[in-house]
Amino acid sequence: MKAVVKRCIRAGVIFILVNILWTDLAYGLEDRYRVAGDSQFPPYEFVDADGVYKGFNVDMLKAISLVTGLEFEFFPMKWEDAYYSIERGQADIIQGMKESEERKSKFLFSDSLLLNSQSIFVLDNNADINNERDLVGKTISLLKEDISYNEIKRKYNVEIIEYESLDGALEALLKGEVDALIGNTLTVNYLCKERNSIDLIKIIGDTINEQRYCIAVDKNNELLIEKLNAGIAEIQKSGMYDSLYRKWFGAPIKNARTRYETLWKVTIVIAFGLLTLVLVVQSFNRKLKRMVDIKTEEQRVLINELRRFDKLQFMDKIISSIAHEIRNPLTSIKLYTTQMKDKLKDEEFILAAAEDIPEEIDRIDGLIKEFMEYTSPRKAIIESFNLYEELMKTIKLVKFHLGNIDLLIDVDKSYYIKFDTGHFKQIVLNILLNSIDAVKEVNHPAIRIRATINNDKITLLFDDNGHGMNEDDIQYIFEPFYTTKEYGNGLGMFVVKQLVDENEGMISASSHGKGTGMSIILEVKRGEPNEE
Repeated sequence: MKAVVKRCIRAGVIFILVNILWTDLAYGLEDRYRVAGDSQFPPYEFVDADGVYKGFNVDMLKAISLVTGLEFEFFPMKWEDAYYSIERGQADIIQGMKESEERKSKFLFSDSLLLNSQSIFVLDNNADINNERDLVGKTISLLKEDISYNEIKRKYNVEIIEYESLDGALEALLKGEVDALIGNTLTVNYLCKERNSIDLIKIIGDTINEQRYCIAVDKNNELLIEKLNAGIAEIQKSGMYDSLYRKWFGAPIKNARTRYETLWKVTIVIAFGLLTLVLVVQSFNRKLKRMVDIKTEEQRVLINELRRFDKLQFMDKIISSIAHEIRNPLTSIKLYTTQMKDKLKDEEFILAAAEDIPEEIDRIDGLIKEFMEYTSPRKAIIESFNLYEELMKTIKLVKFHLGNIDLLIDVDKSYYIKFDTGHFKQIVLNILLNSIDAVKEVNHPAIRIRATINNDKITLLFDDNGHGMNEDDIQYIFEPFYTTKEYGNGLGMFVVKQLVDENEGMISASSHGKGTGMSIILEVKRGEPNEE
């Protein structure tokens, strides 16, 4: 009997220890996290017409991945499924959720991504509604089953017409079917931007039902929330957050009430600022310089990291192409060396080997030098070089992947440009590899590179006959994390734009729509042969 009791006690102790240890291990940092999100909540997160999952929340997680090294896998679903996904073991992260006291019992929330709120929208030419009190007796459009229905009905004593979507409620306001719309501030802002009607609407009064909007994880996973918060802080500090916010939410709808308040406040601030500036200008300038230096260094490090990552994503293609190019001279050298023992007395053979082998070795050495120049990090040096020669050297790095593509080069061999050679290689490789991907499924694939000269500028044009892009997509081609590829990361053309700007050039893209091909136009400074 005692032996049985001892065994039971021992089993109980082991069970408790396993549970304690399992809790500690279960919420350690993993290699890859499952991210759940709403499939239809633009512009926060949504699946577009092409089946691509995108939005502000998706881009934020991608940016966090870049600065922290965490890897995420996205699973779009209905909101009610996303809400219970962590509890059901289907996900580790819910990428966007309003914070509330009730939800804090289930989740740990990150630092705020933004403040989610509702606003009162009216037509810009409406002079009858200037504040909340003017809503009494008016007709309001509202999203069906909105959580704030009862509060709005009680507080404003209005007639409410419910709509299946905010887009429908907005359309009713624009058509004059209702007097005002109450809805999510940023979502209505996004819908107005998509409709090109942002100047037709204004906000009256203060925002209502304001709540923090955050990333949510399991309430016990403190390590993960700390890592996510560190990523959010880094993104905000580097300026990437502002870029993503502008990309998805654009310019806000004007607030009629704050328009005059802002003018008054700005006047007071300017007056006080001018007075203060006289007293502290020297100290302020020193502090400002230190802040600018720190900010500049942080952005430089982040941009360099993006460039390094961009190079790595193409490395497998470049290496396979170089391996193919090296195989030919190696075959020639091997042919000579395998016969050399039997032909030592053949003077004609020895002379041919003495001429051909060094040439083949020089070919291999040249390819390796081109590869090393592309991969080796160094400070940018703008110099004058022959455009045609450098272009052909760069094409060698991806020649193997051209396959049956008809590559046409229309570049005058006398043209010189002022640019950093390493940056030029990375730009051309990015554009070429994008074009190669774009023409894969075309019957007669073709890529054309041509150059024109205009005073002190040279314009380099890259044209392909691939699938092209529509106007809605092409405006974001140089934005970070924007891609139409199934497995792309959206950094290539963003890095290209940064490199072109650093070399005082200009770059643009054009397309007449899907199926009409693509054109990339690069404008750079003209160089001279004697400047090399």
